[in-house]
Amino acid sequence: MLEIALILLIITSIAAVQTRYMRHAVIYLGLFSLAISFVYLLYSAPDVALAEAIIGSTISTILYIVALQKYKIYTIYYKLQREEIADNSTLSIHKQQLIKSLEKFCSKQELEAQIIYSTEEIKFIIEQHQYALILEEKENTIVIYAHPENYKFDSLKTFLELEVHPRYHYEFIQVEEDFL
Repeated sequence: MLEIALILLIITSIAAVQTRYMRHAVIYLGLFSLAISFVYLLYSAPDVALAEAIIGSTISTILYIVALQKYKIYTIYYKLQREEIADNSTLSIHKQQLIKSLEKFCSKQELEAQIIYSTEEIKFIIEQHQYALILEEKENTIVIYAHPENYKFDSLKTFLELEVHPRYHYEFIQVEEDFL
């Protein structure tokens, strides 16, 4: 039983360090703390195990999650054609460059980029989903639709105009209530 708990400690610690998302890291750290309290119990230290379970696993995890509520997720829908999704191949180099630029922008703004690839129509995404941006490629133009409450849109325009993407031209559209 002790070996299983020690292996779980190694797995959760590596997962916490390797994950790209802070929320996942907090969950892995909570699991790590819970596993270490179990190890303390196996080593006949119930007082330390109880303290670790209450403070380390419960209270710390709750405090981290509450703190992360201030961490904003920037949801970006990338509208693809059905053929692109069905192909199961990787995105073109140009699309990967654009995604990397958007992730760089989000990082500078202390936002977590959440990229969602979709074949849904723009109108449906606007009506049914929460989004910050929607990207749609039309020939050599990337149309970027921004949510009406997106206060980072002007900063994004400036950022993308400074980034070098020779293949694309950008068209920026601020979605209003009467847009549809």
